Amino acid sequence: MKPFCRPAVLSLAFALAPTAFGRDVVDRILVRVNSRVITQSAFDARVDQASKDQAVEVGRREELKKSLMEEMVHEALLEDRAKDLDLITTDAEIEEQVKRLKDQNQVSTDEQFATALAASGLTLDKLRDQLRKSMTVQRVVGREVNSKVDLSDDALRIIYEREKETWRIAERVRLAEIHIAKGDNATSRAWVEGRIKECSDKLKAGGKFEDMVREFSDGATKSRGGDLGFVAKGDLNPEIDKVVFSLPVGSVSDPIQTKFGWHVMKVVDKNPVTYRPFNDVKADLLKREQETQFQKKLAEYLEKLKRDALIRVSQEATAYYSAPVYTVPAPPVVPPAKGDKKGKKA
Repeated sequence: MKPFCRPAVLSLAFALAPTAFGRDVVDRILVRVNSRVITQSAFDARVDQASKDQAVEVGRREELKKSLMEEMVHEALLEDRAKDLDLITTDAEIEEQVKRLKDQNQVSTDEQFATALAASGLTLDKLRDQLRKSMTVQRVVGREVNSKVDLSDDALRIIYEREKETWRIAERVRLAEIHIAKGDNATSRAWVEGRIKECSDKLKAGGKFEDMVREFSDGATKSRGGDLGFVAKGDLNPEIDKVVFSLPVGSVSDPIQTKFGWHVMKVVDKNPVTYRPFNDVKADLLKREQETQFQKKLAEYLEKLKRDALIRVSQEATAYYSAPVYTVPAPPVVPPAKGDKKGKKA
């Protein structure tokens, strides 16, 4: 039987790990979050499970413990908030999720399901408890965080306009060329220069570019009338690039010398700078903003819950978590009423 697929906490990155089984654990309280507690056994179980799931290196175990303790504090804050909001998960919803997990893991009988759970260190009751917690936390996040994430078309359009250069399509030109290869010695170089001059003179006298391609060009594009297709700025040799993007459509350049020989370029067409339309990039924007806006709003929301909470950390847990300290702003200084005199007795 394949390993049991654990339930995921949908939007949050919180994995609700099982508590320890088959051993005696002293439930020392590590952190109090309002009326809720994080115990040593629950913390140890979370660390053990995460270490198995992530194959954590020994040197990163302390870093992992800090991350997991913060997650557990966040969970406690959200569970506490669920109680304030009277948000609950019903038994029917739990059983529906259990059924879904059975289907996902292709389990057909209760016995197979119990065996699969046991292989993952779970019992059905413990699974139900995890599901109740995770689904309740999701409800809090859905109501208090997701509802504040604006993914409307108007909001996405504002982002699109703000980042429009991201979707920029560079100016492009369609070119045709006459390429006369360079000579290898003084004699051949003189002959090449004579050919390029003859070609240029004929073009200036009204000769057709296509005819000059057939007569003079040594380039690979000769068979297609010198057509290079569309190119963007930077695609060509710098000497050619500098000239062709400054010419109007239909014009022919003077001979341009490069390390490959001589070139005469014709600008057949031009596409100015454009931008990918909003509808083409909307899906990418939506996917990105779903993640970034959610994470930002969630962080802000958790910070607010921390400010309003009473979090007490035991000496044993200070290595992994420090309760936030917030400075209470001093009350504003109220100036004395007009007419009051310093030292005046009541």
